[in-house]
Amino acid sequence: MARRRVQSPKQSGRPNRREPAEEAEANSDEEAANTESQKILALASLLKKPKTDDKDLQQFRAKVAADRERLKAHLDQRVHQAEESETRRRDEITSTILNALTTLNRDLKGEAPTFAGTKITENAVYMPVIDVLSSSEALLEEYERLDKMIMDMRDEQEEPVPEAWHQDIQDAEKKLQMGARVALRNVKKVLGADVENDEGATAEDGDAAMQDNEGELELNYELEKSLRYAERGVRRMVKGLPGVDA
Repeated sequence: MARRRVQSPKQSGRPNRREPAEEAEANSDEEAANTESQKILALASLLKKPKTDDKDLQQFRAKVAADRERLKAHLDQRVHQAEESETRRRDEITSTILNALTTLNRDLKGEAPTFAGTKITENAVYMPVIDVLSSSEALLEEYERLDKMIMDMRDEQEEPVPEAWHQDIQDAEKKLQMGARVALRNVKKVLGADVENDEGATAEDGDAAMQDNEGELELNYELEKSLRYAERGVRRMVKGLPGVDA
């Protein structure tokens, strides 16, 4: 037998039946309402003052007040020190002026000097101080004059310096030429060459100049040593030649 499909009775009235779209919208609104409620509850919990905030705030305020008092006391102390320093400086200036204008506690010979057109007595040491100041000013002027003179001399020597270097180079070349000529003549003497008629007037002039500057034209130790070795070698060669007496 075939089973008959029993159909459920239709519900009367459509208002009790919801479409899927309506159910989804209703669920979404419900979730949104729940979310808003949760946010409000969370905000309310955040707005609640914790018990420890009051203590920390009081400590912070106490620290700020203490720092303010400390800075104020320090500022008052510095102002007081500045006022004392200003007062002391004024007293020193006043004392200096009084010492300059009043006489010493001793008798002066003759009439006490006074300022021109007044009866204010000058200090006994006023004129010596003026003399010292005048002498100091004269020394400064002399120093400036000498400094200017030194600067002018230095400026004058700036241009001839290359010329002086050129002259030194020429003098050094002359000395080297004279030294070479002396060494060559000594070698020729050892070899037995005629040195007197070989070099002529130029050598004589060089020898004369060399004798005038004998102290400045001394050969150094190495060159002199080399020349002696060369002289000994030449003598041995000459002795070894036939017909030459030992």
